[in-house]
Amino acid sequence: MADLGCTPNAAVAFDFLVNKGLQDFQAAAVVGNLQLESRIDPRLAVLDTNKLPSRGIAMWQPPRWQSLLAFAGSRDPWALDTQLDFLWAELQSGGYGLQDLLATTTIEDATVVFQNKFENPNRALAHTDDRIKYARAALFACPAIRPPAPRSRTAIVVATAGALVAAVGYGAYKVATTYKPKPRFRPEPTLPPPVFRRNFRPAWRA
Repeated sequence: MADLGCTPNAAVAFDFLVNKGLQDFQAAAVVGNLQLESRIDPRLAVLDTNKLPSRGIAMWQPPRWQSLLAFAGSRDPWALDTQLDFLWAELQSGGYGLQDLLATTTIEDATVVFQNKFENPNRALAHTDDRIKYARAALFACPAIRPPAPRSRTAIVVATAGALVAAVGYGAYKVATTYKPKPRFRPEPTLPPPVFRRNFRPAWRA
């Protein structure tokens, strides 16, 4: 099994979940599951062994992916922050094991709860041991690379004011030099060719 530790996306997910109120080991359990499911790649799109498309960090299938699209609204559904917000909304909805997760006392139990209640994979193909290994690695590595604590209100106000002044000055310069902004068109993301998952062990799971 490769890439144990805390990837940049794992660090973002870990910090997001801790800020929502999960204990470190519970956040790491979720991250461990997401690492195995998708390597926390929000743009991943594959076919599962049931021939249904699976997308995003939690490998959502229809109709949950359609729910994510509705939740996203004007936001990019393929963005990590959008998918983390939706994951938390699902957990809070009552049907995906949040209370069971909050009641856990070990990283092993937390990993299995999220696996069974939220991901609900084929138990024979779940690779629970690997999920736990990823979770332990995240618990060891991710707390050390959390984003720095927010600065004081005064420092934030000063920094914001400075950024606004800089932005206004830059805007004036662009107008003076006849800058014409490009259209803000974002093409629909192209999905990668589908592959089958869970009925084999990719190289990164070896």
